[in-house]
Amino acid sequence: MISGTKNVSRSHQLKRFIIKQSFSFYLLFNIVLIGQDIDTIDFKMPEFSFTPKVFHQPARVLFNSRIFELEVFTDFPKKDVKEVSLFYKTNVHSRYIEYPFKHNAKRYVFSYNPKEQPANYITYFFTLALNNGSVYATPVDSSGMVTPITKYLLNPAEYYKKRSEIKN
Repeated sequence: MISGTKNVSRSHQLKRFIIKQSFSFYLLFNIVLIGQDIDTIDFKMPEFSFTPKVFHQPARVLFNSRIFELEVFTDFPKKDVKEVSLFYKTNVHSRYIEYPFKHNAKRYVFSYNPKEQPANYITYFFTLALNNGSVYATPVDSSGMVTPITKYLLNPAEYYKKRSEIKN
């Protein structure tokens, strides 16, 4: 006996999946559906602690009196990369600012001068778009969600004073 029907259309599930991902952080991250048959798509998010082909190692300390660099590396061939961007904001800016990088081979660098743009902290993440429509980001958490890095811009004299007190 059938008491009701349920829509189990794969295309409906696919639409819900895409909408859910696009609202997760205003960007569509880690969706690679190009060239796959709809019946073979796995709707579970992959488990990863980092984006393996887009890598960033944050600096331990950023000072408010020195220029510092935020850099990201990629393992994709140059011909496949459409765009690499940094999204950042500070306590002065309430919204993220996009900084598109010039098309390099594997290393992309952004220099920030705190003397020209004073701030107490900077929050940032990187995105990479491929020509096939795939979008990657770093850093991401184990569920694949972007987790922006927040670094406070410290006074060097106070930092080294506290550091020497800890060692003693």
